[in-house]
Amino acid sequence: MIKTLVFVRRKPGMTFDDFARYWVETHGPIAAKLPGLRRLVTNLVRPELQRNEPPWDGLSCAWFESADAVRSVVSTPEFRAMIDDEENFVDTSDRSPMIITPYSPAGEEPMSTAALSDAVKTVVAIWRKSGMEREDFNAYWRNTHSELICNLPNLRAYVQNTIRSDMQRREPPCDAMAECWWTSWDGVLEAVKSAAYAAVRADEQHFVDTARLSPMVVREVEVVRDGELLVV
Repeated sequence: MIKTLVFVRRKPGMTFDDFARYWVETHGPIAAKLPGLRRLVTNLVRPELQRNEPPWDGLSCAWFESADAVRSVVSTPEFRAMIDDEENFVDTSDRSPMIITPYSPAGEEPMSTAALSDAVKTVVAIWRKSGMEREDFNAYWRNTHSELICNLPNLRAYVQNTIRSDMQRREPPCDAMAECWWTSWDGVLEAVKSAAYAAVRADEQHFVDTARLSPMVVREVEVVRDGELLVV
């Protein structure tokens, strides 16, 4: 399958609660009608766990059955209905979908975290270091840095999402995106105090524009699974 990511910022003047409710309950069923869509997960920022103001209010992760499905979906009426509805709750001036290649060096991504009451997910948009080629960045992240991430305590699963340049129509908002699933929030706090985390941060200097890093703690809402709508 092909995975797509879209960072989302809410419409100016809209409260976060109204934004989150509309995204899941109203927009979700509209997006669920996209031809070829197999899975859709809405990742809503958890303001109560954010240390700093996040750059986005959420992240949409969608899986399509094939590359052809991704290419053809943009010409369908279902896609147009989804885009039109975004005007009701999204700041569409800053919308830039990414088509990515996921890689899981530490455990497979959970199909659903709804039953994991203590589970916590973090996402981080990543920009490569100035002057570094995308291919070199991707190789270092996968072959060197991933081993350090896998050493972090309380990490349940880890997915690296790199840009598919062959399918990207416009400039992406970042160079990559990391998804991490943790045993609990206390587990996250323990991890960031560890020597393993210090090693991760030190290694980031070799390939990441660290000044732009801004981790987001999110709550996953699975909207579509196996092509079937889960929320009503």
